[in-house]
Amino acid sequence: MFIKKVEAKVISTPFNVSFRTSYGDMPTSQSHIIVRITDEDEVTGIGEASPLPFFTGETAQMMKLAIESELRPALIGEHIFSIEKIHQKMDAVLYPATGAKSAVDMALWDLKGKRLQTPVYQLLGAEKKIVPLVYALGEDTPQNMARLAQEKTKQGFGTVKIKIGIDPEKDIEAVKQVRQAVGEEISLRVDANQGYTVKKAIKVMGKIEQYAIDYIEQPVPYWNTDGLAEIRRHTGIPIMADESIHSVQDALNLIHKGAVDLFGIKLIKCAGITQALKIFHLAEASGIDCVLISPWDTQLGTHAGGHISMLFSGGYAQELVGPHYITSDPFGSSANRSVYEPNDLPGFGVKDSFDSIAGE
Repeated sequence: MFIKKVEAKVISTPFNVSFRTSYGDMPTSQSHIIVRITDEDEVTGIGEASPLPFFTGETAQMMKLAIESELRPALIGEHIFSIEKIHQKMDAVLYPATGAKSAVDMALWDLKGKRLQTPVYQLLGAEKKIVPLVYALGEDTPQNMARLAQEKTKQGFGTVKIKIGIDPEKDIEAVKQVRQAVGEEISLRVDANQGYTVKKAIKVMGKIEQYAIDYIEQPVPYWNTDGLAEIRRHTGIPIMADESIHSVQDALNLIHKGAVDLFGIKLIKCAGITQALKIFHLAEASGIDCVLISPWDTQLGTHAGGHISMLFSGGYAQELVGPHYITSDPFGSSANRSVYEPNDLPGFGVKDSFDSIAGE
């Protein structure tokens, strides 16, 4: 059970809608790095990282170069179950490179599940369940956001995420109109993507609190953890950290400062499932809930996120959003599905289509 081969391929999937946040307009397509790890018995595991350069500083091409030139030599010959040792070796040759490492880590968990003929969620100690999913609204006119929110809730989505953070007055109006459109039974959360100052965040949250908001995600820049704590003291809306949490050390700092109520976990931020588990257990011990947020993954990454979200018990809908927005997914399609449930196949239950995928 030793690693014999590590392969990486960059693919691209078109977006089926336009999408805007405080970072600007998203591109018309999403790139993905697909990794396949083969052991000495020719059993394979596959993993994915869908880059968000403004989060981790990595593009898909950078990830591919990192994997092929730096990480692969450190991986060959290692036992497939020695994931902690493998992470230590990867950190020793390249740091942080969390996106590239997350694809490798995912492939190792898939390979481990296949060798043991066990779904990954069972390897994680979780029970199978049906997890509700979110539909995320990109920044638009309040009228258009309300119309789309109503459409998606009629399709079965019980939670809507509203992108804000550009224009406070417009943001307040968008939240108001979305709440009026979907009614009181639908859960709403908002995400400012670092777009506010502390003062603006407190003002906006004071205005939208009446609309029963589950939480606000990353209202201020990632470095302003003191600002998160100050906002939390001035509002009844729970606070989530996303851009502010990449590592266990980040989690400890946020807990120490009493800055947040939730952690947003993206596998590309924390180098994969192995490190995400450490953050989750620390959060659990501290009374902090976690939500898995997908960076526009294919079905492969979606299943990986879905398996780890089987552990989460806070009752929040998970953000496995990639299949809602991308097309030409080589690993299948589940557009507009409002819930996620893993299958019982080994690993992540996704067919190894590495050889047939067109990429570079």
